[in-house]
Formats: sequence, structure tokens, C-alpha cells
Amino acid sequence: MIEMNAVVAGTELDAARDAGREGMSAGWCAWSAGDASLMFSLVVRPDVNMHAFHGLPFVAAMGMMDALLGTASTPGLGLAGKVGIQWPSDIVCGAPAFETSLARVAVNGGAGAAGMFGAVTVDIERSALSELGVDVADEALVETLAAAVLARVDAWAVVANTPQGAAGPLAPVLGEYFDMVPLLGRQVAAVSPNGLPLAVGVFAGLDHQDRCRRAGVSARGRTNSRAVTRGARAQR
Repeated sequence: MIEMNAVVAGTELDAARDAGREGMSAGWCAWSAGDASLMFSLVVRPDVNMHAFHGLPFVAAMGMMDALLGTASTPGLGLAGKVGIQWPSDIVCGAPAFETSLARVAVNGGAGAAGMFGAVTVDIERSALSELGVDVADEALVETLAAAVLARVDAWAVVANTPQGAAGPLAPVLGEYFDMVPLLGRQVAAVSPNGLPLAVGVFAGLDHQDRCRRAGVSARGRTNSRAVTRGARAQR
């Protein structure tokens, strides 16, 4: 269940962090509506080992996709084929290039009297929502997205504690994650946080540490596979 709390724009993360430290239950959500964006920060409390927490941004993005595409149990917004995950955790649209930002997904961890928690913060572009034809009231949309993220995180926490999860936090859901990444198998440029390209190659997948794997050609013409720890974008 999602507990919706309207806050001043720009204070979503602070509000969620405070709520997490004060022991608020998973599902506590701070949200705001601006002219250009719609933002929310959701408290989650997955019962997983500390080392598994770095998988949360990936899982949160999968929850966003569950709401946007729909699942076997919920209809979603009907955007199959129109949205996808841009590794590691942002949501993009604009098929077939998928170069338009729809939502930026980030996770900040913390701890308080009730134990560890994550604050999943999502920043949604209104212009992209309009392009996709999404016509849902702000609060209802945030509640739908937050509920899907919480459900996905809770489901992941169960499988992350199985022997399969010992291989890495994403191991139990990696196949599903791949299906949500439209750039998989395409040529991409690995970029640094300031947007400068680091390398070019084919987006081959993720390794056990959740890093992007790119297959490329070395200066000597040899095929290689390397791990990239930052972002990846389509290469024209």
C-alpha cells in the first residue's frame, strides 16, 4: 500500500530519507508536481543483505516498466514497444532509437531505528508523457508507478535470498531485465557522467557485478569484451 504525501518540489528525497530514518514503513511516498516534471521518492525496505542493495536501481527501473507496460496481473499504461530501460536504470522512449528521456531513476540508501531502507527517487519528464499520450492525473500516476516499484522490489527481495541470488543481486531477474533494455545487441557508446564517450562497442549484456558488458574491436583488430561501470547510449 502506498502512503501518498505531497511535498514542495525539490524536497522529495529529503522527505523520504527523513521518513526512512524515522521508521516509516515501505510504501511511504513523497511526491510533487511541477510544470516540467513530476517527481516522487518512495521508501522501500527489502529484506536483503547489504551487498544486494546496489541492485535496487535496476529493480526499481523494472518496477517502472511493469507499470508502463503492464503485467499478467495489472493492465499498466499500455506502452509496450514504446519505452525501455537505458542501462543502468533510466527509462527512455522514442522508438526505435530510444533516445528521449522519460524518467530518471536513482536510489539512495540509509539506516535508522527500523533498519536499512532505500529511497527510490523518480523524476518524470512531462513532455515525454505527452508524446506518449499518457493522460492520467498526477497523483494517480505517481501512486500507480510507486505501487509497481514497491511490488517489484518486494518480489525481488524474495528471490535475492535464494541460492540463485548468491551469484549477484540481479542474477534471479537478469533475463527479465534484458528483455526491458532495447539497446541490448546494438552498438552503443559508453559515456562518463559528464557525457564524454569512453568506448564504443556492442551492448552485450551485464556481468555478475551488474556492469555493462561491451563487445568491441581493439586497436589490433581483436574482439574483446570489457566491463563498463557508467552509462551507455545508442551510437549512430
